[in-house]
Amino acid sequence: HSMQDYNFEIDKDLKKYVEETTGLSNIEDVLEVLAGPFGKYVFEILIHSYEEYYFVKEFQGLSSIFEDVYKESFNQIKNLKAFNQFLSLLFHNITAYLQVDISSFNKNIQTSVIESERLLSKFTYDSNNLEEVIELTIQIIDICRVNKLLPDLREYSLGEQREILESMDDNIVDELNKVLIPSSTNVTTGNTLEKFLGEKGKQSDDEKLNFMDDHVSKIGSSETVYLPNGKVSKLVNTNLPHTFNNLYTSGIKTYNNLLQEWNLPVHEVTNKIKPYFIHNQKRQRISGYDQGDLSPHVPLLLASGRYERMFEQKQRLSNKSYAVSLLIDGSGSMLEKKKGEVYPWSLSAALIGANYLSQICHELNVDFEVAIFNRAFLANENENEEMYLKRKMAVSSMLNTNYGSNAEFYFNTTNHYFVKRFDDSWKNQYEKFIGLIEFSRNLRSSLDALTTTDEHPPASMFERGTNVDERNIMFSTKRLLEHGSNTKLLAVLSDGMTRGTLSDLKSSIDYSSRFGIDVIGIGIGDRGTWKEYQNRTQISRPEELIHSIVNITKDILIRNVKESSGAA
Repeated sequence: HSMQDYNFEIDKDLKKYVEETTGLSNIEDVLEVLAGPFGKYVFEILIHSYEEYYFVKEFQGLSSIFEDVYKESFNQIKNLKAFNQFLSLLFHNITAYLQVDISSFNKNIQTSVIESERLLSKFTYDSNNLEEVIELTIQIIDICRVNKLLPDLREYSLGEQREILESMDDNIVDELNKVLIPSSTNVTTGNTLEKFLGEKGKQSDDEKLNFMDDHVSKIGSSETVYLPNGKVSKLVNTNLPHTFNNLYTSGIKTYNNLLQEWNLPVHEVTNKIKPYFIHNQKRQRISGYDQGDLSPHVPLLLASGRYERMFEQKQRLSNKSYAVSLLIDGSGSMLEKKKGEVYPWSLSAALIGANYLSQICHELNVDFEVAIFNRAFLANENENEEMYLKRKMAVSSMLNTNYGSNAEFYFNTTNHYFVKRFDDSWKNQYEKFIGLIEFSRNLRSSLDALTTTDEHPPASMFERGTNVDERNIMFSTKRLLEHGSNTKLLAVLSDGMTRGTLSDLKSSIDYSSRFGIDVIGIGIGDRGTWKEYQNRTQISRPEELIHSIVNITKDILIRNVKESSGAA
C-alpha cells in the first residue's frame, strides 16, 4: 500500500476517532492529528513489515534471499539515528528473518523495542482493518516519546519545528533505505517487491560489486562545483533517460488537456514576449560599421568584384547573441499532491513553463538548454524502472558492506539531467520532455498504461529526491559563461525548498549576476522561499503560470535594452 492508497469512511473505518478526524480525507492528516507528525513513519513501517512478511511467506525460497540481504545490512543499523534504529528493529521483530540480539543497543532503544514487542504479540494484522493499525501506531509513538527517541516539538518555534520535520523526513528515508529493502510502495511509483527484486532473484556478489564500482567511478569523474564561499561538491551531469519517450503519446494529450484545464494561453501570449527577445538580439550588434557603414575591407572587396559586401554587418544577428539555461526542480516535493487535490501540479506546471520558454527560444533560433535537477540515487540514461531499482538495491547493499558509515556520502548524488544541451536538437529531445510531463501529472498510472514493464522509465529516480539548488545554479553558470553569447539568462523553476543553505543559494545567484547573467527565480506553490532571487515571481495556482513568466521575462529584457542603450 501507499499512503495515498488508503480510502476510508470515518464513520465506518475510524469509529473510535470520529470526533477527532471529522472532515479529514487523507491518511497522513489522520495520522498527524491522532499520532503527531512522526506517526506516519511508524504506520508505514508496520504496514511494510506485515505486507512483506505475508508476501514472502507465499514464495518458497524467497525468505532465504531476504535473510542474506538483511544479514549484510544489519550491522549498519547501529550507525543510524536512534529513532531509525528503533524502526529497523521493529521491522525485524515483525518479519523475523533474523534472530536479533538488542542487548548491544542503547537502553532507551532496548526499552522501546521490548515495550513494542508486548503490543505486537497481542496484535493480528488485517490489511482491511485500518483502525487497529492506527491504534497500534499511536501506542508505539507514545512509547518512543516516553523513551525520548523523538524530539518534543513544543519546545521549538514554528520555524524550528519545520526545519526539524524536514530534516527528519530526509534522514529517516535515507537511513532506512540503507538497511531495508525499499518499501513495497511509495507515493510516486507504487514499486512492488516483485519488481524490485526482479525476476532473476538474488544477484551475484560480482554483479553487485560491478554496479557499485561503476557508481563510485561516476562520482569520481563527475563535475567539481565550487561555490563562491569556497565550498566544494561533486555534481553528476547526464541525459534524462530516453525511456521517458515511451510516455510521449499519452503525454501530448495530457499536455494539451492541461493547457485547456488551466487556461494557459501559450500560443496567444508568445507574440507578447518575442519582440523583446528580438530587440535584445538587435542591441547585441556591435557598433561601428554594423548599421550600414562602409566596411574597412572596401579595397579588397572592390578588387574582387564583391560589391554587395561593401556595406556589411560586423556581427550578424544569430543564435549566439543570446543564451538561455532553464533549470527545473526535480525533487520529490514537486510531485506531492496538495491537500484535497486529485493530481499533483507543481512539476507539471514547472515543465510547461520551461516548455513555453523553450519554444520561444527554438522559434527565434536562440541557444538554450533545459535540465531537471535533484539529489537522489542517480539514474542512467539507458535504464528502465526495473533496471534502475535492481542497480539501486545492489549499490546500497555493497556500499554498506564496503564503506560502512561512509556509505551515505556515495549513495545519493547531486544530479543534473539534461533534457537538451545547447548543441542538441530540440526536436529530437521533445518527446521525452513531453513524456516527463505525462509522468509528473499521472504518476504511477502513466506507467501502468504502457504495454510492458520494459517500457517503464525509471520514475523512482525522483522518489524522495531533495535538491541543493546552489550547486546546479553554479554548474549552469559555468556553462553559460563558457558559451559564446553576449546576453545570458538563467531561469530556475522550483518550489523553493532547497536542502542547502539560503546564504549559499544567495551567494551563488549573486555570483552569476556579477558576471552578467540574468537569474530568474520562478516559484511554484507557497511552501518555499525565493527572496534570494533579485528577479523573482511566484505562482500559487497553475493558472497564473504563463502570465507570470511573461511579465518577469519581459521586465528583464526591457531593462537590458535600456541599459545597453544608455537609457535611464
